Amino acid sequence: MTRVSCFLFLMLGIICLASTNAPAVLAQENIDCGYPLNNDERTYCAEKALKDAEAKMAAAYVKLHAKVVEMDDALPEHLKGSPAALEEAQAAWSDYADKDCKAYAFPFMGGTRGQELYRNCKIVLTMTRTEDLTATLDDYGN
Repeated sequence: MTRVSCFLFLMLGIICLASTNAPAVLAQENIDCGYPLNNDERTYCAEKALKDAEAKMAAAYVKLHAKVVEMDDALPEHLKGSPAALEEAQAAWSDYADKDCKAYAFPFMGGTRGQELYRNCKIVLTMTRTEDLTATLDDYGN
């Protein structure tokens, strides 16, 4: 499998993982993520928010990928390549987001604040990427 194919497989896996109800999640149902009281609750809520954001991004990516495959099929041979370009762009975005958030949180990585800042950064960038993927799909006419 190529790196791009592996990435697409990973994105689909995120959707599947996000849709399962693991026992650990059931044990955390009583946590109010609108007002987490301690570091454990903040960590749980941030991880939950990141998984939710990643699942939404993966869903937007899958929809856009399907659209560009459809569009690509209708193009002359010399204009084909949108799906591969999108796959490469998503892989590059993932690498960028990870490195950017590591750089952002780096001064605090010696303590619990570093992981919190890293996760929060990833949440924001992932939500922004989801908006970008959705806007591109809208541009292509759904």
